[in-house]
Amino acid sequence: MSRDLNLKFTPASVGDTFYKLNECLGCLKKPSGKKSFPVCSKCQEASFCSKECQKKTWPVHKKICQMRKQTVAAMADTPSSATFPPFAIRKRLLTDFIEVHECSFQSAFSSAMILEGGIDKFQFSERGVLVLLKYRPDCNENPSVAFSVEGAVMMSNAQLEALLGKGTHPQSPLDGMLETALRERDTLRYYRGRLRVFFRMEDHVVQEVYPQMHVAGAAGAIYRQHLTTIDHSKWVSRVQQFVRDGLVMRANGEDEMIMLLGKLEMKKGKWVWVPLTKDELTQHGYPSNFSGLLF
Repeated sequence: MSRDLNLKFTPASVGDTFYKLNECLGCLKKPSGKKSFPVCSKCQEASFCSKECQKKTWPVHKKICQMRKQTVAAMADTPSSATFPPFAIRKRLLTDFIEVHECSFQSAFSSAMILEGGIDKFQFSERGVLVLLKYRPDCNENPSVAFSVEGAVMMSNAQLEALLGKGTHPQSPLDGMLETALRERDTLRYYRGRLRVFFRMEDHVVQEVYPQMHVAGAAGAIYRQHLTTIDHSKWVSRVQQFVRDGLVMRANGEDEMIMLLGKLEMKKGKWVWVPLTKDELTQHGYPSNFSGLLF
């Protein structure tokens, strides 16, 4: 999950964002410190901790990788204008936008699943989320405000296929790899499933998966108590407001549950996260001594 305070994003017209602390697609190992894993040279999206992991994962990653390349090639000639940049730029912005707001989306999706009985009862193989996005011409290539969230809805496989086409909700071979990695970490007992989410902009759809884990122990008790204070029916408007205001949640560590509020600013040619000032917190309705949100 994109919680790291040090994430940096390259302007989309310059190139892909390589400074991403993504876990290895093969073994789910997380990068140490601020050093990121190399990405696939073909799709420029999947991260791998080693050549061995990349080779082992290739039979699964191959189809996804080739599909991503074909999509970019097919959309290369899409008409563009000053207010609607080329597909390659918008696709980069979409990828970074999803990563920038991953914590906000996860929080919203948790509420959506709670409305359907919670993650312990949720039918991961039968349900998914569709998020409708619209490009914002005034974003200045800031990935935190590159799109507006026009709507989001939990849907059945049949409904998703009717809108997006056949084969949009398959059981991924990566599920088995994820299960193996979680078993090796001795955390499989906390794993509940992978929520599939489809982010749709004007001419492209990106599918992401959000692994759902049961929070155990004292932290779990605190978290479940916190959930009782939230109006889960407003999960869509909640994420819409965060995105509209360009608010980005980050934490001091990957396992931290307290999320700090900030925004992206351009520094030395990169979009970087900076915390909100006391005045900015007040402007957004938070107390000036605000210490963080429980995620």
